[in-house]
Amino acid sequence: MDDLDHWFAEQILPCEVALTAYLRRVWPDPSEIADLRQEVYVRVYESAGKKRPPVARFFLFTVARNLLIDRLRKSRVVPIDLMEDLDTLNVLSNDISADRIVSGRQELARLEAALDDLPARCRETFVLRKIEELSQREAAEQMGISEATVEKQMVKAMRMLADRFWNAASRSGQRADDGKADSDEKRR
Repeated sequence: MDDLDHWFAEQILPCEVALTAYLRRVWPDPSEIADLRQEVYVRVYESAGKKRPPVARFFLFTVARNLLIDRLRKSRVVPIDLMEDLDTLNVLSNDISADRIVSGRQELARLEAALDDLPARCRETFVLRKIEELSQREAAEQMGISEATVEKQMVKAMRMLADRFWNAASRSGQRADDGKADSDEKRR
């Protein structure tokens, strides 16, 4: 087993359950989950062959997210030559339902609260890199720290945010399961 295979087996394959759960949660067609997971693995393996990511788990989920975004973009492309009447598609309708607006605002409020709970340097790094879209070098210069410190602070921020949102999702899933178990007990 070469070094890349060893790295993949130790760092990526143990995340299979979490990756599969993530794909099931966000992808609408359950029959495609196995294929999506394999495509994620191929992309991760090929990319790691060129340069190993510093944090394998975050890299894996970033690759998965990007793959899903690519798939959604491709699936939304409508071949114009096959459509006789574009008006029947209602393509120009940008109406967003009230529940999506409320849901989006709730998610934004959760993210804002999570960002407020981050240590100051982690929060500043995250805002500069992800919201203001500065490069790692630009963020380091603006903060007066090294690029390595920016990277470490981003990893720390991402871990803390992921833990917070993962734990919140786990708790809500657990509450739903608990409620189901309670209703099953009442029926007996």
